[in-house]
Amino acid sequence: MRFTVMIPTFNNGRLIRCAIRSVLRQTHRDFELLVVADGAPASTALIVEKFAEEDPRVKLLAYEKGERHGERWRHDALQKATGEAVCYLSDDDFWFPDHLAVMSHLLTKADFAHTRHTSIVDALHVRGYAGDIRDRDIRQLMRKTKTNIFGLSFAGHRMNAYGKLPEGWSPAPADIWTDLHMWRKWLAAPGIKFGASSMTTGLNLPAMRRREMSAGKRLTELRMWYEIFSDPYLVAGLRKTMPKTQDLVTLAAVATKANQLRARKPTLKEALHQVARALR
Repeated sequence: MRFTVMIPTFNNGRLIRCAIRSVLRQTHRDFELLVVADGAPASTALIVEKFAEEDPRVKLLAYEKGERHGERWRHDALQKATGEAVCYLSDDDFWFPDHLAVMSHLLTKADFAHTRHTSIVDALHVRGYAGDIRDRDIRQLMRKTKTNIFGLSFAGHRMNAYGKLPEGWSPAPADIWTDLHMWRKWLAAPGIKFGASSMTTGLNLPAMRRREMSAGKRLTELRMWYEIFSDPYLVAGLRKTMPKTQDLVTLAAVATKANQLRARKPTLKEALHQVARALR
C-alpha cells in the first residue's frame, strides 16, 4: 500500500524535524510526505526543503495563512496526493518506526482507522487513551459530545473513501477541535468500515500542557523523548506496560520492563508473534 503522509504546520518551527525524521525511518517505505504549511515562516520552509533535497519523497506545499488551522489547505493537498491511503502527523509529535506498517494492515480492511493515542504527560508519566472507534457507543460519544479518543497523529484513511465524503477537510467551528470536526464527517458517512489497533505506534506531547514552556525548552524535550524512544526495547517496554484503562503509567516502569526485555532478548520469531497478536 502506498501512503501519503501529511504534516500540517504553522508556527512550531524546529519541532518539525523530529516529526519528519520519524516518517523517514518508517519500515514501510512506500510513501510520500506532504508538509502543508499554513502561513508558516520562511525558516520552516528552509527546514523542510533541506529534507526534500536529501529525500525526494518529501514535498513542501506552502500556502498563505488560512482560516482557523488551514484545514482547507489539507483538502487542497489531498487533491495532489498520490497515495492509496493517508496518515496524518502533527508537527510536534512523532511515530515509532512501525506506525505505517500497522496502519497498512488496518487499512487493508477498513476505510478509516486509528492506533492508540498515547501522550507524554510530564517527565514521569505517560497515558494511553482508551476507546475503539469500532465501538458504536464510542462513535455516538464522538458525534454528540466533545469527546475525542485519538488525535491527528494516530489516524488514517483510504483516499477512495475520502473522495466519497460529502465534505472533506474544512474550517472547524470555534468550539470544536479541528480533528474531531473531521472525524465526525467520517462518523456521519454511510457505509464506512472502521478499524483500530490498541497498539501504541507513536507519542503525542500535548501542546496545551506545555504553554508555559519556551520554544527552546519544548525543542529540547521533544528531542529527548525522540532519542529515548529510538530504543526498540523502550518501545516494547512501553507497549507491554500500557493498561487497557487510561491510568497513568510511570516511565520508570517502562524502563524497568525494557531492561527485562533487553536481558531476555526475545527471538525474532517471538517478536514477530507479539506484533501479529497486537494487530488482531
